[in-house]
Amino acid sequence: MSAAEIKVFSSPAARSALEEIAPQFERATGHRLLIEIANIAACKKKIAAGEAFDIAFVSPKLIDELVQQGTIAADTRMNAGRTGLCVIVRKGTPRPDVSSVEAFRHALLNAKTVVHAATGESGIGFMAALDFLGIKVEMNAKLRPSAKLAGDVEAGIGDLGIAGVGSALANPGVEFVGPLPPGVQQYVNIAAGVSTNSRVPDAARTLLRYLREPAVVEIMNARGFEPF
Repeated sequence: MSAAEIKVFSSPAARSALEEIAPQFERATGHRLLIEIANIAACKKKIAAGEAFDIAFVSPKLIDELVQQGTIAADTRMNAGRTGLCVIVRKGTPRPDVSSVEAFRHALLNAKTVVHAATGESGIGFMAALDFLGIKVEMNAKLRPSAKLAGDVEAGIGDLGIAGVGSALANPGVEFVGPLPPGVQQYVNIAAGVSTNSRVPDAARTLLRYLREPAVVEIMNARGFEPF
């Protein structure tokens, strides 16, 4: 198989994992990954507009819709992984205790401003976490929805940020504090599939097979992207 450029549309949830394994995949196969990161709604809009792509890493619901529409090859559909939510802070600032549900609740209530995703699955998940904790009303005045979450936290706009682990680990300007504790954790599931209009379908399928290799799964787990 000759070397190919594989265009990837991906949700931020898979960003850290894909960027970690991309150089290794490229060295192993000779192929090159061209990764475009956008939230799932934006990915859906790009695909609906007819933008060319080879593989999509988006929500299982959207992948299934694209399979039904004939846009994604049904035999390539796979559950790629899931990423939880985490707490981030600006580098050099105190790291709150988020190791238990009560500690996480206390950290939120003590924060002056909490930055979170304005749209997408991680934003929805954080609202669900607040409902679970029973502090949505108390937190309302502290919340700052943002389209550039990590950038706002890095700029000191919020005391805390609530982000997907996969996207947080890909931003060097912020510090990873820890995942949301068990009991309140929310997950963003990601599925993948190859476009039926892919110009390099064999190379694209090679990438999906590569992601199933045990050593690669371990690397992705370390970047906050685990099987589901």
